[in-house]
Parts: sequence; C-alpha cells; structure tokens
Amino acid sequence: MCLTLSGLPVPIITITASKGLGKRTGRREAIVISSRVHPGETNSSFVFAGVIEMLSRPRDPIAQYLRENFVFLLMPCLNPDGVVKGNYRSSFAGVDLNRQWILPVENIHPTIFNAKKQIEKVYKDRQILMFCDLHGHSRKRNSFMYGCNRAANGGFNSWTKTRLFPRILARISHVFDIRSCKFAVEKGKLGTGRVVVWKDFEVTNSFTLENSFYGYDYGEAFREFTVDELKKLGSDLLVAVN
Repeated sequence: MCLTLSGLPVPIITITASKGLGKRTGRREAIVISSRVHPGETNSSFVFAGVIEMLSRPRDPIAQYLRENFVFLLMPCLNPDGVVKGNYRSSFAGVDLNRQWILPVENIHPTIFNAKKQIEKVYKDRQILMFCDLHGHSRKRNSFMYGCNRAANGGFNSWTKTRLFPRILARISHVFDIRSCKFAVEKGKLGTGRVVVWKDFEVTNSFTLENSFYGYDYGEAFREFTVDELKKLGSDLLVAVN
C-alpha cells in the first residue's frame, strides 16, 4: 500500500472469489478490516490472523459464501514502525495514528493517508458494508465492539441498524459480550477510523472490535465445545449472513 516513515512496506490484501463464482463481481459489497494501528495491542494481530485463516479455507462453506458474495480489503498492520520500535501506542512520528483519520498528512501519517485513499477508491466502486478496526483492551475482559450511535444515513430504525451486527455476533460467539459494547460518537473519538469511515463513507456498520488482553469471564468461554456444537455455531453464522 505504501512505505512507512522508516521505509517499511505496508501490505494490503484483497480476498474474493474469481469471476463466475457467486454474485457478480461488480455487485459484491466490500468489507474492510484493519489492524494494529496501536502497536502494543498484539492481540489485534492474533484476531487478524484468524480472519485470514478463516477466509482462506478452500472447502469451508461459510468461507466460500463470504468470498463469493463480498470483497474483503484487509490491512494487517497500520503501524509497522511502532511495532519495530517497541512503541505501545504511538507511531514513529510520536502520534496516535488512530486520531489522524480526519485529515491525515502523507509525509507524517503515510499509513492512515493511504488507507483512507484505498477506502475512498473502494467506496467509488461499490458499497462498503462494514469497516472493522481490530484493537486490544487492557482493562475490560471479553471481546466487544464500539460503534456509532445511528445509521450513516439516518432513517427508520436507525438506532437498531447500528446494533444489529454486534447482537448477531453475541448470539453466535461465546466470548463476545454485548453488555460491554458502546454506541456513541464522542468528542475524543472524532478522529478515529471508526467514526471517520462512518461519516465520510456512509458505513453504518463501522466498528472497533476490542479484545481483552487478559481473559474472559462471560458466557461459556471456559468449557470445551463438542463437534456438533461447533458445527451448529457455523450453521448459525451462515443463517445470520443470509
């Protein structure tokens, strides 16, 4: 996608099915997933690796359905300099890159500048169904989401639309805690990827996915699932997507 201030390459990955499989290529909606904008949040990379692994399964019916109906634009690391330098939250320029999305400067915030350009390019070609930025949380337990407080275009059921996907996720994942989710556009978060993509590119499903650094205390996270139960989780997800 670009080079960082110290000259490190920033990869970008597109995953979708070939032409002739599933939905017509031009009609496939986009799903954008980014990760590791805060270099110390290592668990965001762990979750991202799970996304790649799942979407790449050749014979998994859920993965096949997703590839044939959507275009996935994946950004595995938006702050490579911070990772290499051992920073916890800041970039090589000493700034929090997840507060620079409103007006990123190319020669100071190159990864955010180019990530926003890539999203803008996709937005001109197709509808963006979802944006999700992967993070780690150092205080709360479980996995949960931050979303915006209304649909991007307002309208009927606006309040419900922004909360629908997290509620579906809570129904099918034993480690996702809907009680910790928050839907708001706060003053201190106006420059985040979640809020800017929601506002500038009209993406109702614009989320930050937070994953706990140290554990889970919700649902059935500590018991083993049977094979039949795992199959049912996969079937429920397919039904939810449809």
